[in-house]
Amino acid sequence: MEPEDLAEVGRAMAAAGIARLELTGPDFRLRLSRDGRVAPAESPAEPEAADPDVMQVAATCLGTFLRSHPLHDHPLAADGEAVLAGQAIALLRVGPLLAPVSAPANGLIIAALAEENALVGYGDRLFDFLPQH
Repeated sequence: MEPEDLAEVGRAMAAAGIARLELTGPDFRLRLSRDGRVAPAESPAEPEAADPDVMQVAATCLGTFLRSHPLHDHPLAADGEAVLAGQAIALLRVGPLLAPVSAPANGLIIAALAEENALVGYGDRLFDFLPQH
């Protein structure tokens, strides 16, 4: 991306009334803001030595991440809990709708990676998950 491209993006943001834009990829994060503030640069995190058996459960749509149903006070699946394939382990709130986040296989919820009530996007990692064979 060239500096001229960023200027063009800034003009498009202004025309659309967008004050802040954040793009995140596997090895980059770009934050653009029209309010004049400069966000501190973050160095990319070193990849951790991951357990090859642990997989991530990702968001299938954008929404607000919920570990429990709004009418209940207990999580759909707690860290360390065994779950069945297809079982709802969290919810994504999109306006008045609640979309389930389902376990991809029988396995164990290792940890939630998203914060409660965080806005998440398509493909954002929500859980570390250990499938049981």
